[in-house]
Formats: sequence, structure tokens, C-alpha cells
Amino acid sequence: MPILENPRHEAFARARSKGALLNDAYESAGFVLHKGHPSRLAYRAEVAERIAELRAAQTLSEENSPVALLAALGRIIRAGEGSEDPSMVSVARRAIVDAARLRLQLEPARAADRERLLKDISVFSQTQILDTDPVDA
Repeated sequence: MPILENPRHEAFARARSKGALLNDAYESAGFVLHKGHPSRLAYRAEVAERIAELRAAQTLSEENSPVALLAALGRIIRAGEGSEDPSMVSVARRAIVDAARLRLQLEPARAADRERLLKDISVFSQTQILDTDPVDA
């Protein structure tokens, strides 16, 4: 389903898909809160479909995240290590290698993120907030 034509409806759908409460999503989309209006908007067919679509896309992206992949590999490793089946042990060993490769691939991105964060912190700490109000003595 494409983006909703009404930008406030789209903003409401996005907020709801991220877990915002009805009233909070309604107000954050720019509406004035009135009793019953948030739930009516949430039950409109096109808005409900858009919320479902956004939630499905979010779930799919979370399932394919590196953290989720490492967790899945960890479960495979634990299952294989406890097994007496040689094929499961082999699968566990391959999962260990895959997890190690994934961690190595992620490390440059993590290092870059750390450097950006440290740079932002240093810039923030160097800025001074000037008080323009006169101080009463």
C-alpha cells in the first residue's frame, strides 16, 4: 500500500506502527485530541492497512538485523553442541564460523559509529550556551 494521501493520517499510522498509544499518535500527527477521534481514525480501512503494512516491514527488518542473525546463530550453536548427532555438531561449527565472520564485518561500522559519537560529544562539550538575560545583582 502506498503512503497515505493525507500527511497527518500517514504520520498517525507511522506513530502507531512504532508503538505509540492512540492519543499520543493522534496528537503527534497534529490533530487536536477529542474523545473517540483517535480510535475512529485507527479503524479507518486505509489507515489500519497502512499500520499493518508498516508493522510488517518493521518486523521483517528486525528479523534481518545483525543482532537477530547472531542470536539465531547462537541458538543453532547451542542446539548443535548439546546434540549427539554428528550432523548437528557440524552445523554448530559452521554457525560459529558464520557468527565470527558477521562480527568481523560489523566491527568497522561499529568503530565508525563510535568515532562519530565521540566527535559529536566533543563538539557538544566545546559549545557554550550564552545567557543573554541580564543578571540581577
